[in-house]
Amino acid sequence: MMAVLLFLLLTFGLSLASSPDGNPKPCMRAKHNNAHNVFLKRHLPEGVPVDTMDQNTWGALLRQIKTCGRPTQSFFHVSQREQVERVCTKPGGKALSGNLCISKEPFNFVTVRLNMDEGLCSIKSIRNETKHVILGCDEIGDACQPVHFEGNPTSKVPDNNQPDCGAASTRGSASRASVHDAVLSITFVVLAALW
Repeated sequence: MMAVLLFLLLTFGLSLASSPDGNPKPCMRAKHNNAHNVFLKRHLPEGVPVDTMDQNTWGALLRQIKTCGRPTQSFFHVSQREQVERVCTKPGGKALSGNLCISKEPFNFVTVRLNMDEGLCSIKSIRNETKHVILGCDEIGDACQPVHFEGNPTSKVPDNNQPDCGAASTRGSASRASVHDAVLSITFVVLAALW
């Protein structure tokens, strides 16, 4: 009987300790503190040549930022940084699914597709796009910030019936983390007492 109880408590405790890869809602605490910086490097690097479709210029940028292994990449002009970050706030975005938010306004951006079969940084196409953007939004520090660019191939638009992105989701994540930590601690105390 004691072995069964010990097994159940250990299984329960370990199931609480493990978590899925992405957050279930926008603006929950990020699993990786560097995620926003990686997002900026990939989608808002200095020197984005948004005013040209020249493959050599774009290839040079991709080599410079070391993203030649990514088959599809989207870029915003550096001047759009504030607008991009606003997607993860109440005035700028609507919840979509998981930690994803969709912009309330359409964006202009450039999508570069690489031909992965023809060698390093072989560009297949460069296209200007205007769409609502879908971004993964997580809390880093005291702010909800973009951490992932999700494609929008079907040109989704925001649903006004969905909640706004922003800090409102964060309060739930903090209390949920506290409950998770408390239950996990109690599980280990009980395990230690039984041991």
